[in-house]
Amino acid sequence: MSTTSQARKTVAILGNGVVGTALAGGFAELGYQVIFGTRDVTSEKTRAALEAVPGSRAASFAEAAAAAEVAVLAIPWSGLEAAIFTAGPDNLVGKLVIDPSNPLDFSGEVPTLAIADDSAGELVQRLLPRSQVVKAFNTVTAAHMVHPRLPDGTPDMFIAGNDAAAKQRVAELLAGFGWRAPIDVGAIGASRLLEAMAMLWVTYGFRNDHWTHAFSLLGQKR
Repeated sequence: MSTTSQARKTVAILGNGVVGTALAGGFAELGYQVIFGTRDVTSEKTRAALEAVPGSRAASFAEAAAAAEVAVLAIPWSGLEAAIFTAGPDNLVGKLVIDPSNPLDFSGEVPTLAIADDSAGELVQRLLPRSQVVKAFNTVTAAHMVHPRLPDGTPDMFIAGNDAAAKQRVAELLAGFGWRAPIDVGAIGASRLLEAMAMLWVTYGFRNDHWTHAFSLLGQKR
């Protein structure tokens, strides 16, 4: 197998928390080599992520980004920009970058959106102008990101991005993860809508102390 072929089956999961670990498991099921990008490859958190995804390995953010053809920004909003620069925009040129982040401010009793007239998705695309950024996975809990199963219905995944081919690639990944066809809401600027949806998800969770809900669009055009 050529180096190029190997790269096409490698994903950099930048972050090793619950979101990164959940998505890493999905990619591993599809036959991808998973590389967790982390600041500390020997930390307890990193070891837990590696144990959760057999066959995965850990590397620095930059090493992981350079080695993979797909990258997932599984980083909290507070560290998102720094993580992108640590990974190196040049290491992500021409690659699909999936952004599941939400710009949340946790300084109050209940989280709020941390930015106005902008979105995390747009920021990521500005910081990575030569990458194909797709907003996805930001409106559902990590436990349902792969093989979503809810007792009272099938959830939908909403995506946004500027590149049609990149969104088609994400649609194929979602199918492999057990989702039906995603709902494409448009260019990356529509991340503002999806991040507001995530705020609605969070608000419902806090008001009801319930964290396993998801959205579904009924009566879709077929």
